[in-house]
Amino acid sequence: MKSTKLLALVALLCLWNTWPANMQASRQRIIYDTDMGNDVDDVVALDLLLKYHEAGKANLLAIMGSRDAVSCCPFIDMYDKWFGYPNIPIGMVINGANPTPDKDAYSTKTLAIEKNGKKVFLPKKQHPLDYPNAVDLYRKILSHVPDKSVVIVAVGFSSNLARLMETDGDEYSPLNGTELLKRKVSYISIMAGNFLPDAKPEYNVWNDVMAARKLYTQSPVPLIFSTFDLGKKILYPGKCIQDNLNWTADHPLRSAYCFYKKMPYDRPCWDPTSALYALEPQSGFFGLSEKGDVSVDDKGGTTFTPNPKGNCQYLTVTPEQQQKVKDYLVKIVSQKPKRFQ
Repeated sequence: MKSTKLLALVALLCLWNTWPANMQASRQRIIYDTDMGNDVDDVVALDLLLKYHEAGKANLLAIMGSRDAVSCCPFIDMYDKWFGYPNIPIGMVINGANPTPDKDAYSTKTLAIEKNGKKVFLPKKQHPLDYPNAVDLYRKILSHVPDKSVVIVAVGFSSNLARLMETDGDEYSPLNGTELLKRKVSYISIMAGNFLPDAKPEYNVWNDVMAARKLYTQSPVPLIFSTFDLGKKILYPGKCIQDNLNWTADHPLRSAYCFYKKMPYDRPCWDPTSALYALEPQSGFFGLSEKGDVSVDDKGGTTFTPNPKGNCQYLTVTPEQQQKVKDYLVKIVSQKPKRFQ
């Protein structure tokens, strides 16, 4: 009888020890690639991803900075640490674009806030050189995950992903970068482009035209675009940032909003829509266009051409979906992280 009970106890302990790992494996694996410090909606998208990570609905494997600025990765690092997840790997673009002077960026100003002579928001690491090359981190992370298990949410410049495609095999994987993406990634949810007639070149494209062209035309995995015009249809209410985040005197998202523009103001949900689609692709928040190809001209203009065999699609929204997405984003982002509950 004792031996039977002992065996039962051992079996129970084994189940207990493997349960978290099984739960981890069932969560959607996400890599977030962001030009943090340019537009403030990158922070809203990061907050959304961290909420899903904390709730066990996603596994945020890593965050890549595509803006070559001193404050980019430290701000991401600080936000992860403030939220309660200081150990999420962060990679930094090398010799990339930096359209916003760092002294003017909300990321710099938020990190500089002091009270009583002490910094309010501290990253785990203090200098951009403390973060590995994003391309190397991509290869390291992707080499250790199951095939087709990762979704990349790319809401900044395409620099890191285009450079990843150009890499050869290394100590992490014998596969070159294009092969590694094809094997490990199911699709890329990307904020970029403007497919309306006579549209101006979109910000994420014209800041690194060559990288965008390489990714859009040669990607080995499907690209799901959240375009400029879609993000403009869904405005995150500034009043909700101002009022719903006042449960603490020091909230980095509220501070970032205040530094970006005079509050309160409503801001398009370009980046949060890309993140939300990756997290909830089957929840009816968006429709999807037909398949096609995306081309990039020399000035960064983008054109979508229907093609049943194409690798690209873009998100669509009805007026009802616009309201649904806005209400949902406000609901989730307004929630307190568990460490503050």
